[in-house]
Amino acid sequence: MTKLCNKDISEQYYIDRDGNQVPIPVSNNALIEKMFSHTITRALMTFVSAPWYANLQRAVMSSFISSFWITGFVRKNGIRLNEYKKKKYTSFHDFFKREIKPESRPFTVDERALLSPCDCKASVYKIEDDSCFAIKGVPYTAEELFGVASSRESELNLDEYNDRMKLAECYRNGYLFLLRLSLDDYHHYMYPVTGEKTADTVIDGKLYTVHPLIHKYCAVYRENARQYCTVTTDAGHKVTVMQVGALGVGKIVNDNLEAASVKQGEEQGHFEFGGSTILVLAPGGSYRPEQSLLDNTANGFETIVKMGERIGGI
Repeated sequence: MTKLCNKDISEQYYIDRDGNQVPIPVSNNALIEKMFSHTITRALMTFVSAPWYANLQRAVMSSFISSFWITGFVRKNGIRLNEYKKKKYTSFHDFFKREIKPESRPFTVDERALLSPCDCKASVYKIEDDSCFAIKGVPYTAEELFGVASSRESELNLDEYNDRMKLAECYRNGYLFLLRLSLDDYHHYMYPVTGEKTADTVIDGKLYTVHPLIHKYCAVYRENARQYCTVTTDAGHKVTVMQVGALGVGKIVNDNLEAASVKQGEEQGHFEFGGSTILVLAPGGSYRPEQSLLDNTANGFETIVKMGERIGGI
């Protein structure tokens, strides 16, 4: 079995599904390092990570004048517009919510497979028996992802607290699939499995960037705003899909917030402007990650994955 380590994630290359190194086209490493490594600028980043700032940014991105930024953004990020439905965009926000052609993201329904809910840069982490795991050296527990075992637990009533603790318990000895969306990715996402979903749960929080470099300064998956539901498959596996808000993503837009039957490949929702992350938690003894994802994570690389591709299986 490949040992999952805390080796720094490469800031120069991704790995594609064929095992090739792909240069990272856009890097803000120097800017992020500068902003978070100094006390004053770090305080400024705390200021702009507030939800109200994201709302202001979204208002600017929804204006007509922002449509003039689209051409440069497409060129800089290498976005293939021929993969998307043809449309005249009225603002950058309108462009960011663009819809892809179904044939551009084909997938095959497979009840024994865990499919990627989104386009992303993927890494995988083992959740140990004590519910602990580490991302780039930052320790987490499954309970913390669900907003308990922290200062937020005082805001929960006893039933909510117990429900979240029981859910976290399901993932001991399981896996966390960390699926990071960058600016060039398609920002709609789908259900990775078929089953019965719970009503969505919203956890308020900050909107820090989810760039890999941020882990040196902030436990983003403990502090950022999150929204999740859990899908129980016919085989009885509980798969939690959690959207994490990020800098510039003040709104997670899920199509159905209520409990419902869902199908693998059915659209769940989309992010508004910015990069973000989806966390998929799979219990032990259920969906084992694809070996290439395990190997690449252990070697310090994120893997380029497209929506609908297989990331694990029974």
